[in-house]
Amino acid sequence: MRKSILVFMLIGLVLGGMSTLSAQEGKTLIDAFPADPTTFNTVTWVESVDSYAQDLIFPSLVRTNVDTGQPEPYLADWVVSEDGLTYTFTIREDAVWSDGVPITSTDVAFTLNAMSSDKVQTFRTISGLDSINIIDDKHFEIVLQAPTCGLFSQIAIGIMPAHKFAPDYSDFMTSEFNARPDVSGGPFILTERLADEFLRFEANDTFFMGRPQIDQYLIKIIPDPTVRLQALQSGEADYAVGLNSEQIVSFVDNPNFTLHPREANGWRVALFNLADPAQPMPAHDENGNLIAQPPHPILGDPRVRKALIMGWNHDDGVLLTGEGARRLVGPVAPILTDAYNNNLELYPYDPEAAAALLDEAGWVLNGDVREKDGVPLALEVVYIAGFEDYAAVIADYWSDLGVDVTLTTGEQGVIINEYVASQTFDVFIIQASWPEPTPDVLLNFMWNSANDFGTNFGSFVNEEFDSILAELATADCAMEARQPLYYRLQEILHEEAAADFISTTVDYVVTSARVGNARFTAWGYSPTWEWTLTD
Repeated sequence: MRKSILVFMLIGLVLGGMSTLSAQEGKTLIDAFPADPTTFNTVTWVESVDSYAQDLIFPSLVRTNVDTGQPEPYLADWVVSEDGLTYTFTIREDAVWSDGVPITSTDVAFTLNAMSSDKVQTFRTISGLDSINIIDDKHFEIVLQAPTCGLFSQIAIGIMPAHKFAPDYSDFMTSEFNARPDVSGGPFILTERLADEFLRFEANDTFFMGRPQIDQYLIKIIPDPTVRLQALQSGEADYAVGLNSEQIVSFVDNPNFTLHPREANGWRVALFNLADPAQPMPAHDENGNLIAQPPHPILGDPRVRKALIMGWNHDDGVLLTGEGARRLVGPVAPILTDAYNNNLELYPYDPEAAAALLDEAGWVLNGDVREKDGVPLALEVVYIAGFEDYAAVIADYWSDLGVDVTLTTGEQGVIINEYVASQTFDVFIIQASWPEPTPDVLLNFMWNSANDFGTNFGSFVNEEFDSILAELATADCAMEARQPLYYRLQEILHEEAAADFISTTVDYVVTSARVGNARFTAWGYSPTWEWTLTD
């Protein structure tokens, strides 16, 4: 059985170390980057930094229009049959890999079929897929068992060169190509890489959309947010993402920089682990049957989860997020106005009611810390760089409730591997977003029980929730049909208090004034091959 690989698009505010690297000849854009990408494999990637780097070299079949959020042709155009079951794609005739090999239907089929290979670990799938049929080198079709609204988001990954891997996927997970791809079908070609230091990309002369305006794209890994800001201010970097309203103060009204504020389709959340971290296991057996998992000894009780949510003032969290942030009731961002459930009432800040819930659940004060059957109410809150203030605020409020809170942080990779991937945490503070104008991907990603011990790393299991997700996969695309389903999903998570949603996400992209044609919205950014760079 395929095992889902963990992780998530952490807009993790983690960046890499400075080096003595200098720009080479030509127009070079220097990007202050969150973290060193872990893989260039577009099927198995697990973090947003991976996806961003992959976009520089691997073209996807479709792109998201940054203004509308809707799919538009990129590597291929398409037509849909009258019954909505067959999508026939035409790959651009001029699309070639940088080694001269044409990009063909074989590459597409190889990449998309990897999702269902037993030899590939990935959470990705194409819902209701019947077949992927190669018609000829530049034409193929995707046949579905039932119409779906989610196909384009599911196939919006970079197409990889089949001729660089074994046809049976035996080296798909282990090939050196995943770390150092030596061919490109996108705007740039990876030419040099030093782990945890930098990645250098050069313009691809054979790119089918035309050679980029920028000669070199240099990613510098800068782990420290302070150093990252200094790199921008000093001119050592031209570009950085994920800054908050406090960090961008020095760039406001500064003619040397351009600010790009954007409200994202995402949120910041304190995620509860509902299963016992001492006995982590997937929610399904090898045959897809649900397994009764041991609950978390503390957080398995919804009364405790509701008490923790009501036990701290979320206005403090919204304030920390920055100007423009809003509190929200669940995993659908308010930017998705038609899908956001305005009927749900936010959990209030009510420490007295929170204390009463803990008493009712059997957690009674014994000095400063609550106990139940002699066991202290102790929770470990883990987080990555950038969430220190949130963790400290939450810990202070929860301590007042009688919770013994331990705060644990570290480098992004360490936290993910040692706590999140293994599901051995109690509470994990994260930020997540997705550049498309529906909530479907994030809902499946985080709360589908099929992804437990994968991207559903809080082990949320609810059969009604799963059934609604399955219904959405084939439901009418009109919002009138989908809105009740979105509303009910939010109600379930709200009723279960499965997570503590802190705020919407509002971040800022900063580019130096010498960067032109770069635009950023909730749905992504303008094509990098159109960006310009003045001396």
